Amino acid sequence: MLEDLKTARAAYFYRRRKPLTNKAVTDLFVQLRKEAVEPGQAHFRVVRTKRADARYSAICFAYNRPVSFLDNGATDRVHGFLLIVECADTVAVFKAGLDVTSAFRRDFLDPLGRSRVERAIARQDAVFEKLSLRNMTTSPFALRAKVLEARDLQNAIASSSATRFIPQGYRVRREDGSYSATPSTGRITVRSDRAACIEAVDWARQIVGLLDDDAGETSPFIRNFARAMELSQLPAGVHPTYFAVDTMGLANAIFEADDKVRMVWEKDGGWQALSKVESEAVIADLDRTYDAVGDGPDVRLEFEGAEVGVLRINKSRVALKHLDTPAIDAIFIERADHPVGADPQRMSLLRYLDSEDLGTVLFSDLALAYVNGSLFRDEAMIGGGAEFLRHLQPRPELIAATDEKGTFAKDQTAFDADSVFGIIANALVTDDILICDDLGDEWADFIGVGTTTSPATVNFYHAKHGAPSLSASAFHEAVGQGIKNLGRLSLSGDGMAKKYASWDDIYRKDKVDTAIRRYMRGGTRVEVEGAIAATVGAPDVVRRVFIVTSSLSRADVEAAFARIAAGRSVRPNFVQLYWILMGFFSACAEIGAVGYVICQP
Repeated sequence: MLEDLKTARAAYFYRRRKPLTNKAVTDLFVQLRKEAVEPGQAHFRVVRTKRADARYSAICFAYNRPVSFLDNGATDRVHGFLLIVECADTVAVFKAGLDVTSAFRRDFLDPLGRSRVERAIARQDAVFEKLSLRNMTTSPFALRAKVLEARDLQNAIASSSATRFIPQGYRVRREDGSYSATPSTGRITVRSDRAACIEAVDWARQIVGLLDDDAGETSPFIRNFARAMELSQLPAGVHPTYFAVDTMGLANAIFEADDKVRMVWEKDGGWQALSKVESEAVIADLDRTYDAVGDGPDVRLEFEGAEVGVLRINKSRVALKHLDTPAIDAIFIERADHPVGADPQRMSLLRYLDSEDLGTVLFSDLALAYVNGSLFRDEAMIGGGAEFLRHLQPRPELIAATDEKGTFAKDQTAFDADSVFGIIANALVTDDILICDDLGDEWADFIGVGTTTSPATVNFYHAKHGAPSLSASAFHEAVGQGIKNLGRLSLSGDGMAKKYASWDDIYRKDKVDTAIRRYMRGGTRVEVEGAIAATVGAPDVVRRVFIVTSSLSRADVEAAFARIAAGRSVRPNFVQLYWILMGFFSACAEIGAVGYVICQP
């Protein structure tokens, strides 16, 4: 019945770790049937049949699979097939309903390598039609992923938006067809009619030929993004500084993926699946950043000063050896296509996170990030952080700041001159409309609109005070508030009527009714409403978000970048500061705004 097989030209390609044998393939097929629920007789089963310069193995059988929408033990009778093609040092796996076991993958298969996939599929003549991107940052406030699609992406997006993003998958149009690839998994597909077994084997051989073509040149478009490099190329003296679990990837595997997994725990003498609420609670517990301490092969993970885990830096990957958090101690992961408690490949959540490379590691070299099993370098960091520094605007007025908002008294008409609020209102802002939006459902501490400039501007100001340092902690709240309210920069919609009404009131703070007007500049409410309505709809209006803080000095940041350029290390808190603020700048750019930090000189 092998001649009846029809499959898409879609396979996972691996580098062969060691030669396959008839026994290894036979043992795999036996194990697949042993793990299946009530397997039927094989419709076909071939072991390492020769085809030109390749060998192929295939199996297909029926088995019972739980019905996902019934909770009464009902099952469906389904069929699965597996086709394995060996060619040179590469193995291609076609599959549906069956997959190689974790033991087989561990013994015989290695990741193919992003550069080989790029060289084969993202060639110089390729036109990119779709691109899935992942942000290098671990910041919980930043845009984590995005998907772009156009007839020709190279002509549709600015290259400046490429930095700090890693290509996770893409679809390209070439003279020989429309290809899709996911470099991290080695999955390659071509848009075509379904293929018979021999046609699929020959197609896999063609792809292996492309993968082995060392003379191929990668598209300059894809080279604009963060570039993959080997861990063995990690410069001497560079060490991990932060680790974060890829909670978005974990949630996707549980709730959205085609081949879902589930969280289970042993309770009342048996295995029970966690509910959606319980699973989300575990994911939320993991959604934090851990300090990485040490520069040897074993790196301690700390949270709030306490050791909670260990990373091991190997030559080819970063392994999560230990993570001690209460929410995951007893949690295991199963494949969702098995009955609860029946998956023979069930593993601990810790082992699952490690085996699926669901983690991000940042380093003392700010240009580097280890994401989903690969090390990347963001070339935008070359040049002493020039791109970052362009977003920092020094203002000497902030040197005199002693408090964020100052003190308040009845009938007071202005914020204290030595408060960050007072400095914003009296010295920094030149907008002809200025509104204090602090307290309540605030979108920013101050909202400014420049109606007389060309182009017109809409500006949100978020104020923070503190002693100058390179600590990231002072920016968490301000960055979170800034990103959360980016959608408000349009100053339009049904919510504006309520906003205008709230600004009619005077400013109240610490149970004191001051005489500070919320409409600080620009005229009456009616005049401000009319001016804003006439301004925000302009096609060339510029939208900006400012974090105004006395807790940062531009000179200190420049000194830190100078240390990096000289090959010296910087404190880990500066690494976190860099990633948090770069995440903020990137989030602003995603919606067509510009982010800035106004700070001390």
